[in-house]
Amino acid sequence: MDVPSRDPSVANEQLGLAQALPRIWIGYLLCLSTFIAEVIVVAEHPEIANGQLFIPPLPLFLLGFISFIYWLVCIHKLHMVLAHVPGWQHPISPARAVWFHFIPIYSLYWLYKWPAEIAKFVNWSLQAPLMKPRNAGIFVVASYILAILLGPGGLILLFFSLSHLNNWVRRALIAPLRQPPANENPSY
Repeated sequence: MDVPSRDPSVANEQLGLAQALPRIWIGYLLCLSTFIAEVIVVAEHPEIANGQLFIPPLPLFLLGFISFIYWLVCIHKLHMVLAHVPGWQHPISPARAVWFHFIPIYSLYWLYKWPAEIAKFVNWSLQAPLMKPRNAGIFVVASYILAILLGPGGLILLFFSLSHLNNWVRRALIAPLRQPPANENPSY
């Protein structure tokens, strides 16, 4: 496939989209503060380590909640960027990307589905099957399950998987723009 030269206005638009990607480092800071609060709570209440039922104090709950909400904000922002990529018809709206996380049972499939669609975009944009959609979905689902098992401090795994996808999208946006034929169906 021939890669056409980049139109400067489209190149600027793509660079602007790359700059609009979510700031994952904020999520890492939130998770670090959640982890520190969790360590302090466990130090003050050693019975938690024995597996006894425990209602977390408000600061720990709020930090974990805010970290999770920021993770959803990052997902929204990532899908917002993909919805504005020239030449790419993103199949998932930003609102749908977030709200489907709240449907019981289906949310596990959804955690697999949206990363797979992001991997398809990356493969389409970079014109090579560099990301396996199946693996991208499994990576996010595994991170989510581990985050649930580890508690609020495990939220960092979700940001790690999101950071991985975010970096691939950034690479795809900075790469030369692909001009697909009108009848092409992206099916990587």
